[in-house]
Amino acid sequence: MPCDCDQCRWHSKTLGLEVGAPSKEAIRKAYRETAKRCHPDRFERNPGLRAEAEERFKQVQVAYQELEKHRKAPVERPVEGIFRRPVAPPSISFGGAPGCLVGPHFPARVEEIIAEFRNPFGTILAIVDLEGPRPVGDAFSQFLLLASEGIIVRDARQVVSLLWYADLGELKLVDRRKKGKLSLWQEIVERVRGSQPNYSLQILRHDGTLFYSISGQVDDSVKTVIYKFLKRQKL
Repeated sequence: MPCDCDQCRWHSKTLGLEVGAPSKEAIRKAYRETAKRCHPDRFERNPGLRAEAEERFKQVQVAYQELEKHRKAPVERPVEGIFRRPVAPPSISFGGAPGCLVGPHFPARVEEIIAEFRNPFGTILAIVDLEGPRPVGDAFSQFLLLASEGIIVRDARQVVSLLWYADLGELKLVDRRKKGKLSLWQEIVERVRGSQPNYSLQILRHDGTLFYSISGQVDDSVKTVIYKFLKRQKL
């Protein structure tokens, strides 16, 4: 009999299974598909991606083993009512903000990026240029990709990092102003450079470590859209 304890619910999420007690066939099918998608050998030419994939692959192995163990010896739990089932990824709109593109139709430059990384996260939904709007030929050397199953970031050091939504932790949209006021240094910077973004978006992993922080790279409205989208992915 399938198990429906809290631990199995978490492991099911790791394998991309719907909330509820999955069958033996569903567990094994999800395991094969997820393991194939994040297998480290797919990223042998990209050390940064391979390291992330190796960690994800370990989590997938643990999830499968624990689900199989609990399936054979289910843990009883009280009925807690009706649980939310995963929904399709919400639509995204940046309101025409520069440097932000939404799928499914992307320009050639973005399609090249998607092909380069052999995206393990399913459908690419949107891309954000982390250096701000520039000529198309120079765009997206640094970027954040929002996909149906996770996030890909390439930072200023050209390091690529991945985060599956199953591993998504706390999200913090922090106002850099204190009680609505800028510090003296912030005021000086704004006098020289003009008005600057006020918010910092911090994306944390499930274990509490920082995955990525977006501060002055993009407009506050873009950070807010990303924040709301990721919040919905956590439901």
